[in-house]
Amino acid sequence: MVVCLLPLSMMGQQKEVRVVKPYSPTLSGAEKIELLPSMDEQIDFTIPEISYQLYPKRYESQFRVEPIKAARMVKMPLHRLYKSQLTLGFGNYLTPLAELNINQLRSRNGTFGVHLKHHSMNGKVKLDNDLKVPAGFNENELDIYGSRFLKNSAFDYGAGASYNSYVHYGVDPELDTVLNREDAVEPYFTAEGKLGIHSMHADSFHVNYKASLEYHYFTHKFEQAEHGARLELDLDKKLRVLDLAGEFGGVWLGHYPDWDTLVGNQTIFWFNPSVSKGTTQWRFTAGVNIYGRVNNEIFKPHLYPRAMFQFHMVKEVIVPYFGVDGYLETNSYRQVVEENPYIVPSLAVRPTSHKMIGYLGLKGHISDAVSYNLKASYSIIDDAYFYVNDNSDPLMNQFRVVYDDVTLGTLHGELTVEPNDSWKVFLQGNYYSYITMVNEEHPWNKPEFDISLQARYNMGDKIILNAGIYTIGSRYYENYNLALEETLPLTFDLNLGMEYRYSKLLSFWVRFNNMTGQSYYLYNQYPSYKFRAMLGFSYAL
Repeated sequence: MVVCLLPLSMMGQQKEVRVVKPYSPTLSGAEKIELLPSMDEQIDFTIPEISYQLYPKRYESQFRVEPIKAARMVKMPLHRLYKSQLTLGFGNYLTPLAELNINQLRSRNGTFGVHLKHHSMNGKVKLDNDLKVPAGFNENELDIYGSRFLKNSAFDYGAGASYNSYVHYGVDPELDTVLNREDAVEPYFTAEGKLGIHSMHADSFHVNYKASLEYHYFTHKFEQAEHGARLELDLDKKLRVLDLAGEFGGVWLGHYPDWDTLVGNQTIFWFNPSVSKGTTQWRFTAGVNIYGRVNNEIFKPHLYPRAMFQFHMVKEVIVPYFGVDGYLETNSYRQVVEENPYIVPSLAVRPTSHKMIGYLGLKGHISDAVSYNLKASYSIIDDAYFYVNDNSDPLMNQFRVVYDDVTLGTLHGELTVEPNDSWKVFLQGNYYSYITMVNEEHPWNKPEFDISLQARYNMGDKIILNAGIYTIGSRYYENYNLALEETLPLTFDLNLGMEYRYSKLLSFWVRFNNMTGQSYYLYNQYPSYKFRAMLGFSYAL
């Protein structure tokens, strides 16, 4: 402190200041009021009355509210329907085609339609002896069909007739003989009718049913006739934990006059109950197929086990399944002719018993555009029939059947590719292995394998392209003249079709069949036509 003041004193009057001790501030004590507050004192306080008024004033805004229409379901646009369509075409080998479809337009009460068709082929083919013979077929059809919509069901009906003829041109080439077309034609006539009814419940907890009654009259040259009747009733009911189902039915086949002395008239009926249980991940079905056969007043029962189990290893992508099944197959005269039109007239085939069919497979969707199904099966079959040339006739241009008990192994595969609405490709193949045969050396006229590839391309609903490749493996047949077992060569058929839609009413089309020009064999001694082409148009009325 002294050091700081020394210069100042020297600059002023040079008075001497002496500091005795440092300054120490002090605070005196406060005087406290010892009076405590009391609540005894009353104070009058009057709340003033306040009154006020509000004067509302509208705020002018530029926003205007517009009404909103009530939401409603929008109907899907309906395409216009036409009452009829006429198709006409013509191809080489004198091949005319005429087809007419007449249909009722949309109705809440039901449907009705008529179908008429004629298709024939009248050219010649070359046999193994280099002789050209008249061949071909003539097919004529008339069908009337319709339905009537009821409250919770639909009533179906139908009737039809057909007159078809086929030229049995496959004469034994060793004879060096050519038949006139009139002598080789075998005509067949069919008349049929059908009645049916099926449920249409909105939910799955009602008893669903489907019933039908069918009758057909089939005759060859109006000399031998087959009368056939079929009655079927299918029921199923969904419970809380189980699904119950049952199939009932019967088939009657009668031959008049009594031209069939070996097989005779047949009556077959069946009752196939089953129970199922499942979730979104798995499903199991168990049941039994019960058949009864009455032939020449002799009753013979057949019992076949039935079970199936499938589960999703990867949901909808990898779905393994396996099971066991069996049934009694009815082989009518009409069915056999539709399969092989070159059979001996008035041929009757006895039923085939598929005693046991064990199978396992894998199916699913690789993507939304690709799906597949692979299946392997092992079958035990009694009275399987095979076509062989009828050696009782020197021409040997017709077929009879031989029977055998076989065990059959089959591999089946399917692949569907549909990347969009324009493209669709379908590939299917089967491989057949007859593991054991009791009586016959080979499965006559049965292929070792068959493969089909079909593709369709829709170019803006203006141009439609269709292509198909069909391959059938070699087949054994018995050469009675040389007492040898020979094979028919592999069959390869390439087809192509194109349609140009000029408008919604008119379109033009062209089809090419057997584009490789191979003369493959349908059956032994029956070579096919080579390259075939047909063009025509379709018009909606």
